[in-house]
Amino acid sequence: MLERHFDTKLSSRLPVIAIYSIYEILITKFERYKHKKLIPLQVHTSSDKHSFGDIEVYTLDNQPFEVVEIKHNIPIDKYLILDIAKKVKKVSLNRYYILTTFQNSFASLEAENEVIDCILELKKTQGIDIIANGIISSLKYYLRFIDNYHEFLEIYTKNLIKDAQKSTEVKNFHLEIWTEILRNHKIDLQE
Repeated sequence: MLERHFDTKLSSRLPVIAIYSIYEILITKFERYKHKKLIPLQVHTSSDKHSFGDIEVYTLDNQPFEVVEIKHNIPIDKYLILDIAKKVKKVSLNRYYILTTFQNSFASLEAENEVIDCILELKKTQGIDIIANGIISSLKYYLRFIDNYHEFLEIYTKNLIKDAQKSTEVKNFHLEIWTEILRNHKIDLQE
Protein backbone atom coordinates (compact mmCIF):
# COMPACT_ATOMS: atom_id res chain seq x y z
CA MET A 1 0.00 0.00 0.00
CA LEU A 2 2.75 2.42 0.94
CA GLU A 3 4.87 1.53 -2.10
CA ARG A 4 1.89 2.37 -4.29
CA HIS A 5 1.37 5.65 -2.44
CA PHE A 6 5.06 6.60 -2.62
CA ASP A 7 4.94 5.91 -6.36
CA THR A 8 2.66 8.87 -7.07
CA LYS A 9 4.05 12.11 -8.51
CA LEU A 10 5.44 14.77 -6.16
CA SER A 11 5.55 12.21 -3.35
CA SER A 12 8.86 12.92 -1.59
CA ARG A 13 7.05 13.97 1.61
CA LEU A 14 5.00 10.76 1.90
CA PRO A 15 7.86 8.46 3.06
CA VAL A 16 8.80 11.04 5.69
CA ILE A 17 5.25 11.03 7.02
CA ALA A 18 5.15 7.21 7.02
CA ILE A 19 8.36 6.89 9.05
CA TYR A 20 7.27 9.69 11.38
CA SER A 21 3.94 7.90 11.90
CA ILE A 22 5.67 4.67 12.87
CA TYR A 23 7.92 6.60 15.28
CA GLU A 24 4.83 8.05 16.97
CA ILE A 25 3.90 4.48 17.88
CA LEU A 26 7.37 3.09 18.63
CA ILE A 27 8.37 5.94 20.94
CA THR A 28 5.62 4.89 23.36
CA LYS A 29 6.51 1.18 23.32
CA PHE A 30 10.27 0.83 23.75
CA GLU A 31 12.61 1.37 26.65
CA ARG A 32 15.09 2.88 24.18
CA TYR A 33 12.80 5.90 23.85
CA LYS A 34 11.98 6.31 27.53
CA HIS A 35 12.60 9.94 28.50
CA LYS A 36 12.82 10.93 24.82
CA LYS A 37 10.59 13.13 22.68
CA LEU A 38 9.73 13.04 19.01
CA ILE A 39 10.15 16.51 17.51
CA PRO A 40 7.16 17.62 15.38
CA LEU A 41 7.69 17.38 11.64
CA GLN A 42 8.95 20.56 10.06
CA VAL A 43 7.89 21.78 6.65
CA HIS A 44 9.94 19.65 4.27
CA THR A 45 11.14 22.60 2.20
CA SER A 46 12.42 24.52 5.20
CA SER A 47 16.16 24.94 5.55
CA ASP A 48 18.14 22.12 7.16
CA LYS A 49 20.31 24.68 8.99
CA HIS A 50 18.45 24.19 12.27
CA SER A 51 17.90 20.45 12.12
CA PHE A 52 19.89 17.29 11.64
CA GLY A 53 17.38 15.35 9.53
CA ASP A 54 13.76 14.85 8.58
CA ILE A 55 12.76 13.08 11.80
CA GLU A 56 14.41 13.79 15.13
CA VAL A 57 14.17 12.25 18.57
CA TYR A 58 15.62 14.32 21.41
CA THR A 59 16.36 13.72 25.06
CA LEU A 60 14.22 15.61 27.55
CA ASP A 61 17.11 18.05 28.02
CA ASN A 62 16.96 18.90 24.30
CA GLN A 63 19.96 16.92 23.07
CA PRO A 64 19.65 15.07 19.76
CA PHE A 65 19.37 11.33 20.32
CA GLU A 66 18.27 9.71 17.06
CA VAL A 67 17.82 11.19 13.59
CA VAL A 68 16.28 9.87 10.38
CA GLU A 69 17.06 11.34 6.96
CA ILE A 70 14.75 10.26 4.15
CA LYS A 71 15.74 10.22 0.49
CA HIS A 72 13.15 9.64 -2.22
CA ASN A 73 14.30 7.78 -5.32
CA ILE A 74 17.91 8.67 -4.51
CA PRO A 75 20.45 5.86 -4.00
CA ILE A 76 22.50 5.97 -0.83
CA ASP A 77 26.17 6.63 -1.56
CA LYS A 78 29.29 7.44 0.43
CA TYR A 79 28.82 11.18 -0.20
CA LEU A 80 25.49 11.14 1.62
CA ILE A 81 27.23 9.39 4.52
CA LEU A 82 30.04 11.97 4.54
CA ASP A 83 27.41 14.75 4.57
CA ILE A 84 25.86 13.16 7.66
CA ALA A 85 29.26 13.04 9.35
CA LYS A 86 29.73 16.78 8.71
CA LYS A 87 26.21 17.61 9.86
CA VAL A 88 26.55 15.85 13.24
CA LYS A 89 30.27 16.34 13.85
CA LYS A 90 29.80 18.66 16.84
CA VAL A 91 27.00 16.78 18.59
CA SER A 92 26.79 13.55 20.50
CA LEU A 93 24.23 11.46 18.66
CA ASN A 94 23.22 7.89 19.45
CA ARG A 95 22.05 6.83 15.99
CA TYR A 96 21.50 8.27 12.52
CA TYR A 97 19.36 6.50 9.93
CA ILE A 98 19.50 7.31 6.25
CA LEU A 99 16.62 5.64 4.46
CA THR A 100 15.65 5.70 0.80
CA THR A 101 12.81 4.63 -1.45
CA PHE A 102 15.37 3.86 -4.18
CA GLN A 103 15.00 0.22 -5.17
CA ASN A 104 17.72 -1.86 -3.46
CA SER A 105 18.88 1.32 -1.64
CA PHE A 106 22.20 1.55 -3.54
CA ALA A 107 23.06 2.18 -7.20
CA SER A 108 25.37 -0.87 -7.27
CA LEU A 109 27.09 -3.46 -5.11
CA GLU A 110 30.26 -1.36 -5.35
CA ALA A 111 28.38 1.70 -4.03
CA GLU A 112 26.94 -0.39 -1.19
CA ASN A 113 30.42 -1.62 -0.23
CA GLU A 114 31.75 1.97 -0.28
CA VAL A 115 28.90 3.01 2.03
CA ILE A 116 29.60 0.13 4.41
CA ASP A 117 33.32 0.98 4.49
CA CYS A 118 32.54 4.65 5.09
CA ILE A 119 30.08 3.85 7.90
CA LEU A 120 32.57 1.53 9.60
CA GLU A 121 35.33 4.15 9.36
CA LEU A 122 33.10 6.87 10.82
CA LYS A 123 32.03 4.55 13.63
CA LYS A 124 35.71 3.98 14.43
CA THR A 125 36.89 7.59 14.11
CA GLN A 126 33.87 9.65 15.24
CA GLY A 127 31.72 7.12 17.11
CA ILE A 128 28.74 7.82 14.84
CA ASP A 129 26.31 4.91 14.48
CA ILE A 130 24.87 5.30 10.96
CA ILE A 131 22.36 2.88 9.50
CA ALA A 132 21.67 2.96 5.74
CA ASN A 133 18.61 1.07 4.55
CA GLY A 134 15.52 1.07 2.38
CA ILE A 135 12.33 2.65 3.67
CA ILE A 136 10.09 -0.28 2.83
CA SER A 137 12.37 -2.85 4.49
CA SER A 138 12.65 -0.58 7.54
CA LEU A 139 8.86 -0.17 7.72
CA LYS A 140 8.40 -3.94 7.47
CA TYR A 141 10.80 -4.35 10.38
CA TYR A 142 9.11 -1.65 12.49
CA LEU A 143 5.62 -2.95 11.80
CA ARG A 144 6.56 -6.30 13.35
CA PHE A 145 6.57 -4.52 16.72
CA ILE A 146 3.03 -3.21 16.36
CA ASP A 147 0.11 -5.32 17.52
CA ASN A 148 -2.45 -3.53 15.38
CA TYR A 149 -1.51 -2.32 11.88
CA HIS A 150 -4.78 -0.43 11.81
CA GLU A 151 -3.27 1.95 14.37
CA PHE A 152 -0.42 2.76 11.99
CA LEU A 153 -2.81 3.31 9.08
CA GLU A 154 -4.91 5.69 11.20
CA ILE A 155 -1.87 7.69 12.30
CA TYR A 156 -0.43 7.83 8.78
CA THR A 157 -3.78 9.03 7.43
CA LYS A 158 -4.12 11.64 10.20
CA ASN A 159 -0.57 12.88 9.54
CA LEU A 160 -1.21 13.10 5.78
CA ILE A 161 -4.26 15.27 6.38
CA LYS A 162 -2.44 17.43 8.92
CA ASP A 163 0.51 17.92 6.59
CA ALA A 164 -1.80 18.79 3.67
CA GLN A 165 -3.33 21.52 5.83
CA LYS A 166 -0.06 23.10 6.96
CA SER A 167 2.19 22.74 3.91
CA THR A 168 2.01 22.64 0.16
CA GLU A 169 3.79 19.30 -0.22
CA VAL A 170 0.93 16.89 0.41
CA LYS A 171 -1.63 17.61 -2.27
CA ASN A 172 -5.31 16.75 -2.45
CA PHE A 173 -4.55 14.08 -5.06
CA HIS A 174 -2.21 12.38 -2.54
CA LEU A 175 -5.11 12.18 -0.10
CA GLU A 176 -7.45 10.94 -2.82
CA ILE A 177 -5.00 8.24 -3.92
CA TRP A 178 -4.50 7.12 -0.31
CA THR A 179 -8.28 6.92 0.17
CA GLU A 180 -8.50 4.83 -3.00
CA ILE A 181 -5.70 2.53 -1.80
CA LEU A 182 -7.50 2.01 1.52
CA ARG A 183 -10.79 1.33 -0.29
CA ASN A 184 -9.11 -1.17 -2.66
CA HIS A 185 -7.80 -3.06 0.38
CA LYS A 186 -11.21 -2.86 2.07
CA ILE A 187 -9.85 -0.85 4.98
CA ASP A 188 -12.30 1.42 6.73
CA LEU A 189 -10.70 3.82 9.18
CA GLN A 190 -14.08 5.08 10.41
CA GLU A 191 -14.54 2.05 12.73
